Amino acid sequence: PEEIGTVEKVRISEWQGLTKNEEGEAEIHDLGGVSVVINPAWANGPEWPVVQQAAPVTIKHLPKNQQTAKDSKYKTAVIMPDPQIGYRMYDDGEMDAFHDEEAMAVALKILRDVGADTIVNLGDFLDFAEFGKFEMEPAFAKTSQAGIDRGHRFLCEQRANAPDAHIVLLEGNHDRRLQKSITANTAAALHLKRAEEPDDWPVMSVPFLLRLNEDHLNVEYVGGYPAGIYWVNQNIACIHGHVTRSRGSTVKAVVDDERTSIIHGHIHRIELQHKTRRTYEGAKRSLAASPGCLCRIDGAVPSTKGSTDPHGRPVNAVEDWQQGMAVVTYEEGNGNFNVELIPISRGEAIFRGKYYSV
Repeated sequence: PEEIGTVEKVRISEWQGLTKNEEGEAEIHDLGGVSVVINPAWANGPEWPVVQQAAPVTIKHLPKNQQTAKDSKYKTAVIMPDPQIGYRMYDDGEMDAFHDEEAMAVALKILRDVGADTIVNLGDFLDFAEFGKFEMEPAFAKTSQAGIDRGHRFLCEQRANAPDAHIVLLEGNHDRRLQKSITANTAAALHLKRAEEPDDWPVMSVPFLLRLNEDHLNVEYVGGYPAGIYWVNQNIACIHGHVTRSRGSTVKAVVDDERTSIIHGHIHRIELQHKTRRTYEGAKRSLAASPGCLCRIDGAVPSTKGSTDPHGRPVNAVEDWQQGMAVVTYEEGNGNFNVELIPISRGEAIFRGKYYSV
């Protein structure tokens, strides 16, 4: 059986036994027995890889680009939306990514050029397909560790391109899948921490697995989806988002609901809407913006409109999604701001008169 790992000891014994028959006469019987000591197959842990911290990465800071001098009162925030880092693994071992490596590479080039003071990852950073509640494809099995490792490397790439930037990672609904799964199945393990590390993150949490608080990375994690929020300044904030509408109306719903300017992810579409309200102090402008996504948009990402063929491979499909990112120029405090949405298509982008490609 598969449960048997190794046989440690086998002992064969023979002996005689004595009984009485119906007439009361003694009868001698030859007897024997076998004793086997085995080690179970799981004695040294499971055969499949368990989820653990991302593999360590050494960050080599890239030399800073020569940039046009900017007014010192303005800061720059780079917004990275929804890469949904994760994979399918097929029977032959091939790893098929949900995230788009080319879009991510272009985003990093723009990040480096603008000289980011702040980098905000809008959430759905990891897909965690193995922990989802929808159709569980066989190809999702044993892929979480690879996604965690790639997610950590993407954050390290951000740090390498912006050594002094403050990096933020918002929790999205996909990132929260891990916590929800543990709560539902093994709640006692939810808040376990390493021995003698009471201030550390729980070991089965996204911040711990991605090594966010280690010195080489130093990333601020904003949990508590959907309530988590990061303020760029006092007039514009970033959330992952939970509202979804069709035909470009999501940002309208957000700008109608919020009383401040919001940049959000979640919908994988590039949308922007401004609104001016009448207040006691006079007109007040606000906006809602969605910069798109950094995941694939060809049907590879599991979705309600996607599907797989009999071999378990995704069928090519056109989602009404757009890849992109955003750059926010802002004054600190109760200051002004400007949002620039940057479409990325087939590994190419044009921003401020410069062409970017992989």
